[in-house]
Amino acid sequence: MKALLALGIVAAVLFVAVGSYVSTYNLGNEMEKQIKYQWEQNKNVLAKHEKRVMEAAQVPEMYRDDYAKVIREAMQGRYGENGSKAVFQWIKEHDIRFDSKLYLRLQDLIEAGRNEFANEQQKLLDLKRSYETQLGYLWTGLWLRIAGYPKINLAEYKIVTSERTEKVFEGGKEEPLKLRK
Repeated sequence: MKALLALGIVAAVLFVAVGSYVSTYNLGNEMEKQIKYQWEQNKNVLAKHEKRVMEAAQVPEMYRDDYAKVIREAMQGRYGENGSKAVFQWIKEHDIRFDSKLYLRLQDLIEAGRNEFANEQQKLLDLKRSYETQLGYLWTGLWLRIAGYPKINLAEYKIVTSERTEKVFEGGKEEPLKLRK
């Protein structure tokens, strides 16, 4: 009877230990997969943002060229092949204005893209912090190390920043942004 009880206790301890190991191994695997996924997602969001801005930035130039063509054709239609020396009079008569909505749209795209990218970077930081916290826990960290975690180099999964930001953090001083030189 005592041997059966001792065997039961050993089996229970072994069951808890194996269960704890398997659970922690799965946690390490899941966290590393999430970090890798989020890294790729950050690339995806940044690439999408860059493409949207680059494409949208072409629109004002296209608008300008098309607008100039319309004016040129209207002037030639009204004043003949050589146009008129009264171009400014014609422009004043027709109250021609360049539409600034295109630039406002571009600003909105930039801001929205930056905000989306910052949110994705925050997710990566949260994942890394959570994983590093798990690695630092006594029990979970022990099992993770026994299981060979971390298997990825967490230092490789950096957030994307700018030279200016890096210099500010290196020097410890921030200057106001200069919007015009």
